[in-house]
Amino acid sequence: MFSRSVVSIESILCRCCARSRLFSARNWEYGCLLSGLLSFLLAFFVLVAAGFLPPLSPHLTGEELQAHYFAHKKGMHASVPLLLLSGGLYLPYAALLCKQLRQIPNLDPIVPDLQLAAAAASIFSVMVPATFFGMTVFREYGPELTRFISDLLWLSFFCPWPTFWIQSWTIAWAAFSDNSQAPMFPKTAALINFCVPLTYFSFFGIHIEHSGPYAWNGALTFWLPAVAFGLQVGTDCYYMHKNIGRKSGAAATELETRHHDNSVDCARN
Repeated sequence: MFSRSVVSIESILCRCCARSRLFSARNWEYGCLLSGLLSFLLAFFVLVAAGFLPPLSPHLTGEELQAHYFAHKKGMHASVPLLLLSGGLYLPYAALLCKQLRQIPNLDPIVPDLQLAAAAASIFSVMVPATFFGMTVFREYGPELTRFISDLLWLSFFCPWPTFWIQSWTIAWAAFSDNSQAPMFPKTAALINFCVPLTYFSFFGIHIEHSGPYAWNGALTFWLPAVAFGLQVGTDCYYMHKNIGRKSGAAATELETRHHDNSVDCARN
C-alpha cells in the first residue's frame, strides 16, 4: 500500500514537472540573479534596522554603545537572521557569475574557479558578524564587555575585505581578456571591477584609527567604498541580466530555426 502511494505521488510529480516550465535553466539563472539582489538589499536593511547609518563611532564609550544597542534591541534581533540570509543568498548569485565567466572564450579555468572560491569564503564576512549582532543584546554584559563585543562586530565586518577584492579582480581580468565580438562583460565593466576594490585598501587602518576618515565610520572607509560597491553591483547585475536574456534569445532563435527546417522537410516529403 505504501509503495503504491509513493509510486502514484512520483508519477503525478513527474507529469507536473514535465509540463511545467518553472524548472528551466533560464528561470534558475534569473532566480540566482534575484538571489544576489536580495542579498545586497537585506544587508542594507540590517544597517537601517540596527541604526548603523552611519556606523557607530569607535570613540563611543561602553555606556553609549550599550544604550544604543538596547535602544535598537528589536532591530538587532531582526538583523541576525537577515544577515544570515544575506550570506546564504549571495552564493547562487556568485555561482551564476562564475557560470557566465566560464562562457568567455579562451579564459583560463582558474579565473572563474577563483571567483567562486573567493565568493564562498566571503560569506563568512557576513556570517561571523551576525554572531556578534546577536551577542550584543543577548544579555546585559556590562559596558566594557559590550564595547569589546562591539569592536569584534565591526572589525569582523570589515577585515575580510580581500575576498571581495579577489572576486572583483577576477571579473576584471576575465572581461579584459574577452576579445569576442559579443563579450559577456564590456571593458567598462572590467574597469569598474578593477577600480572599485582600490577603495577597500583604506580598510588597512581600521584596527588602528579611532576617528577620522580611516576609522570604520569614516568617509574613506565606509561611505566611499559603500557607494563604489553599489556602482559595481549595479553594473555587474545589469550585464548578468543582459547575458541571460541574450542566451534565451539565442536559444529561441535556434528553436525557431529547427522548427522551420522541420516544416520544410515535411513539405518536401
